[in-house]
Amino acid sequence: MAPLSTIPLPLPANQPPPGYGWEERDMSVSSTTTAFNTGIEQRDTFLGQLRCIICGLPDPVLLQRCHIIRDSEPRIWSNLQARHWIPSQAKAHPQHEPCNGLLMCPNHHVMFDAYNFFIRFIPDIRKFVFVNYSNKPSLQQFHGKAIALDIKDRYAPFPSLFILHEMRVRGFHPFQPIEPDMPDIGLWQDWITSDGVFDNVSDSFKRDSPPDNGDNNNNNSFSMQSQPQHQPTTTSTGGASSGKRKVTLNADVIADILAATRAMPSWKACEMEGTSWTGTAQENIENYVSSIGVDTGGSQKPNPNLQDESIG
Repeated sequence: MAPLSTIPLPLPANQPPPGYGWEERDMSVSSTTTAFNTGIEQRDTFLGQLRCIICGLPDPVLLQRCHIIRDSEPRIWSNLQARHWIPSQAKAHPQHEPCNGLLMCPNHHVMFDAYNFFIRFIPDIRKFVFVNYSNKPSLQQFHGKAIALDIKDRYAPFPSLFILHEMRVRGFHPFQPIEPDMPDIGLWQDWITSDGVFDNVSDSFKRDSPPDNGDNNNNNSFSMQSQPQHQPTTTSTGGASSGKRKVTLNADVIADILAATRAMPSWKACEMEGTSWTGTAQENIENYVSSIGVDTGGSQKPNPNLQDESIG
């Protein structure tokens, strides 16, 4: 077991720590609750079902829309924008920003709100990992495993927001270890693997419903099939690749983050701004496709059955 690395204090005043920024997502300027609902439901759908990102509960009646920064904390939100911890182009209010939202079952919503656990983005494996900081037995099965969030997603939560929540969790449990033990490899939560909702080939979650062949049993079998874990190459304390790692933040990790950032939508947006569009319409289209790429993301309408509650 390797200890969880600490975030150096004091926190940077004008930007989040390296690896916890927003570079991989482009921003929308519209500010509505509908945008919030639609964004997180588009993101937290797996094989056509809305599910809790922690335990995978698929019941839309019980699932709740939550906020990392509460809707009652607009000053904190504005302060984060001013300090460049979140983009200035983010929604003006925390309750409108999908990147501040999570879809959870009632149990994990309450425990998140009660500061029993926190979520840490680990840059070197590019996953959001569940940390049972309160050491509650009921949460131990989730400890050290990655939850159902993809940093490449258009509406992935801002990792910097989880740092604030983590500090609150640590404050509520002052006698817990500063560096809690973590499993050696950041595996997915069990349901992500057993239900086959992650595609290792595309390195992304399966959002769409499986093909309807008229046999419901086959569909259920498809959604419950096992799938191999995606296990990134990691480094042991001795320097050899052995599957063991420490959750560290160093120059190599920062370099990896920068390399990944250059492949993400925000980097492509910069390329678009710096590209000449003086050709014909057809030439500009071909130029756009070759240099920027095409966004094939879909859209969904918000589910009225879900509960909208804030957490912090």
